[in-house]
Amino acid sequence: MIDNEHIFQHAEEALLEDMDGELLLYYPPTAITLHLNGPSAVVWQLCDGQRSCSEIIQIVQEAYPEQAAQVEGDVHDVITDLVDRNVLRRVG
Repeated sequence: MIDNEHIFQHAEEALLEDMDGELLLYYPPTAITLHLNGPSAVVWQLCDGQRSCSEIIQIVQEAYPEQAAQVEGDVHDVITDLVDRNVLRRVG
């Protein structure tokens, strides 16, 4: 379960390539490749080991004001998926 005060950072092994604003993420230990675009790419970039989930939610709500009501759940879903795939790790 994601708490809004949790902080996440990229797994050291994760390799990232920016392809015209869309991110291609490769994780060698499990050989998975993920295509991140739109809000999921923004969430990935904001998970820098410094910002809490609540800070990320606020930034994404400001970037996508027309979807502000659903942003918290969407951010939690993206983070949960990336943690489950071992490409994001909780700090602390």
